[in-house]
Amino acid sequence: MKSKNFDFGEYIEFKVQKRFGVITLNRVHRANAFTIEQLRNLKKAIEFCQEEEGIRGIILTNNGDSFSTGMDLKFIDGSDHAAVKELEATAASVCELLFNGKPTLCAVNGRTMGEGVVFLTCCDYKIATKNSFFQMPEIYSGIFPGTGCTILFSKILGINWSKKLLMFAQKIEADKALEIGLIDEVVESRDELLNRTLEVARFLSTKQQTVLNAIKLCVNHFPSMSYHEAYEIEKEASDWYVHEDKTKFIKEFRAKFT
Repeated sequence: MKSKNFDFGEYIEFKVQKRFGVITLNRVHRANAFTIEQLRNLKKAIEFCQEEEGIRGIILTNNGDSFSTGMDLKFIDGSDHAAVKELEATAASVCELLFNGKPTLCAVNGRTMGEGVVFLTCCDYKIATKNSFFQMPEIYSGIFPGTGCTILFSKILGINWSKKLLMFAQKIEADKALEIGLIDEVVESRDELLNRTLEVARFLSTKQQTVLNAIKLCVNHFPSMSYHEAYEIEKEASDWYVHEDKTKFIKEFRAKFT
């Protein structure tokens, strides 16, 4: 795999470490704000990681002092409804891939706003440097925070904090983000951020992958199901070992939720 030439556009760096695909946002001159082209390339990079059997998970991180400031409004005409819809649909599909796919780690250094916060929320384990902060400023521009944002926030952060972020655009420092469960760890520096993220990736890469993926799907989706419905699916996950083709099993199991 190391000999392959990975190309996901000029603003996304890609490599494989610890059997994880490392996707680094690198549109530093625009604070890693997303254009529709960069969103398409991000989606391609995530899809590659999901489909490549040698890759066991994803690390999503950034160069520069901003993880992402969300959508780059200078590169999209708000009156072009078709373009806006395509952008929203592409961002929503990125969320779905992260939420339902292989284990995903997010390593955040710096400002994280708008869609950057949404993509972060989809990930399974989130680490941020102490100088990072998080904010959803869409309400100032009269933009509805779609792309699955209200669903994810209410599932993961609860009603009260979802309202504080989305209705009141509350800015949250790293320590508070840790307290409310938006992130899982705070580290001192970018070097420590990358080292710690690779430690977590190393841990996950050595575990039984079918079990790991099945646990992620169950935990992400069971809160919205009845106990009886969830338990029937859980029993199928418990019987993973009877399936000869584990890759086929997890694909079919994932389809139950997607």
